[in-house]
Amino acid sequence: MKITKRILEHMPDFYRTWDKESIIFKLLFAFGKRLDECDRDLTYILRSHWVDTAFGDDLDKIAAIFNLKRRIGEDDRRFRQRIKRAIIDFKGGGTIQTILSSIRTLLDLPPDYPIKIVENPPQEVSKKIIVRTGTIWEMSSMSIYDVTPKIRLKVLDEGNEARNPSIENIDTGEKIVFKDVLKPGDVLEIREEKAFLNGIDVTNKLFPRKLPTLTRRKCRWRYVEETEKIVGIFNQSVFDKSIFAIGIPQIELTFTWVSHLPATFMVVLPKNLLDKRGVSPDEVKEVIDFVKAVGVKSIIEIVGE
Repeated sequence: MKITKRILEHMPDFYRTWDKESIIFKLLFAFGKRLDECDRDLTYILRSHWVDTAFGDDLDKIAAIFNLKRRIGEDDRRFRQRIKRAIIDFKGGGTIQTILSSIRTLLDLPPDYPIKIVENPPQEVSKKIIVRTGTIWEMSSMSIYDVTPKIRLKVLDEGNEARNPSIENIDTGEKIVFKDVLKPGDVLEIREEKAFLNGIDVTNKLFPRKLPTLTRRKCRWRYVEETEKIVGIFNQSVFDKSIFAIGIPQIELTFTWVSHLPATFMVVLPKNLLDKRGVSPDEVKEVIDFVKAVGVKSIIEIVGE
């Protein structure tokens, strides 16, 4: 009614605008009422674009910009506080502090609540390949460090043996040889300068004892075994002293090591905290992925029962 009142105040008295039953009063009142409604709608639109003044669905729409959702039973006041903190965090970029603040905001935690973040978390990695003598392949540690892997060899072919098998990192020149014969089904495990054949210590047959290094950069590896010593010649008298070429067996090689994952961080959260807040691990990851730097991988680990 403010606009209507101002219009009426500018009318001369002889228009009888003070008389609510007069035609001029009713005309101006109807006109002013529409202007009041337009002004109120415009004010509502403006207020709906600000966190401090928006409410209900409008507040939900603002929150959606920052990938936030209203929790079950959460009123506008508490939701507004979370949105404000998210806006501050969003301006901070993909730093650790930004990520921590985003998690605290999502879980409605105090600003100083401790949250564990592990950069380049350790993870066991295993690579299995099938080789024959002379096979060359490439691989890296997939880590921020060079590593010494554990190596497992298994002879797959029936009737074929692997004689003096060796594994070499061609690029570093490191090589290790097992000086004995692996029979079909045998499993040789080499780890921590030790060798075990079917569970029995055979370290004395390992030369040298130090395993080749698996580097951060891709490097070439080669598997070689001794297939023959003296090739027999059928029309000579030394036939009974010759060792003839035998079948070349397939070997299952398994490399196992601990990789400190590059460009990766892990957030550790207690399960009871998520349950109490009614937040799923997927929601936490969604919020983190929204503020983290591009190309950086995030892992969520839930601990406890």
